[in-house]
Amino acid sequence: MQDNSMRSDLLTESGSSYEECITNIRRKYGKDYEVIRKREVSPSGILGIFKKPSYEIVYVLLPMEPKKTFTSSFEVEQKRILEDNKKVLNPQIKLILDEVQALRAEMGEHTSVNTSVEHESILKIESLLEKNEFSTSYIRKMSDKIRREYSLDRLDNFEGVQTSVVDWIGESVQIRKKKVEKKPSVIILVGPTGVGKTTTVAKLAANLVFPSQLNNQQQKEVRIITIDRYRIAAKEQIEIYGNHMGVPVSSAESAEDLEKLMTMYGSSVDYILIDTIGFSPKDYENIAKMRKILDLHGADTEVFLTVSATTKSSDLREIMQQYEIFSYSSLIVTKLDETGCVGNIISVLSEKNKSVAYFTTGQKVPRDLEIANPIRLLTRLDDFKINRDRIEEKFSIEK
Repeated sequence: MQDNSMRSDLLTESGSSYEECITNIRRKYGKDYEVIRKREVSPSGILGIFKKPSYEIVYVLLPMEPKKTFTSSFEVEQKRILEDNKKVLNPQIKLILDEVQALRAEMGEHTSVNTSVEHESILKIESLLEKNEFSTSYIRKMSDKIRREYSLDRLDNFEGVQTSVVDWIGESVQIRKKKVEKKPSVIILVGPTGVGKTTTVAKLAANLVFPSQLNNQQQKEVRIITIDRYRIAAKEQIEIYGNHMGVPVSSAESAEDLEKLMTMYGSSVDYILIDTIGFSPKDYENIAKMRKILDLHGADTEVFLTVSATTKSSDLREIMQQYEIFSYSSLIVTKLDETGCVGNIISVLSEKNKSVAYFTTGQKVPRDLEIANPIRLLTRLDDFKINRDRIEEKFSIEK
């Protein structure tokens, strides 16, 4: 038995392939682990050009839940009789109890043997999901669903299992539903620093001002308000964008300033986009202060949490938890072009039961912004066999 008293330490496993590394980890620790990062290691030295690259995985062991001692009502009653009456049981009754205990032990032994044998198709799916950086809980959920939906004979058809898993992944991605818009519609972007909120505000504004899919090809009247008073460069950046688009940009430093601007614009514009300050999810005090500034009574507001696709699962969970104070309705996932794995995003969205509204896929305004759909994420799954025509038919979004 492995000593897992220090299960939070980072561990490293090397091998000739990702699959070999995972196999070695499972041989040591079973499934109680989570991959932190993985990389391909190129051979060093002059002779390295003749060698194949190796693989390295950094992982942590998950905390082990203490095994619960199961005590049946029969055993409780037996113990009560022994303690209360202080007498030895009748030999015949004792014989029956011994047989029951032996039968229970035998059943437990058979159960553990059966559950330890996993079908090859399930193992292959779990390996694919791990390679795409899906969370441990998401992988476990998918494995359980396969066991429920597939008989042993059908499990032999790996292509069929894989097709079902791709469908299930797509179905687990919730897409923001369009709401009935009032005038003006207020869109607020919140999120940690460095995720690209200011650029995303500019992209949204451009796609509303000029005919696009966002505005059903109809030009809208837009205003931008920034409350990022700390970063002068950010204010200058959004003003430059605003000048190019013909969209006025205003600044607000307090709730009173914001209320005045909202009253000024009133119903004369279609959209008001609000760019906010980026704070670390651990900066509780400033996050709470910004929440008070954004408390717009009576306005038709929609808050989007903006996160980067490159953020690891554990950090995404913390960000989403700490920014719940803003009652955000959906997420905008930025920098989708900067990552090769999307399992982290899909996993945490599913765990938190949150929808996604938009993806950004570059720095260009207004082009690198698109309405979210599962197809974009599914086509980025590494090593999965994706039938593009099938998923486009299944997950097409009505425009």
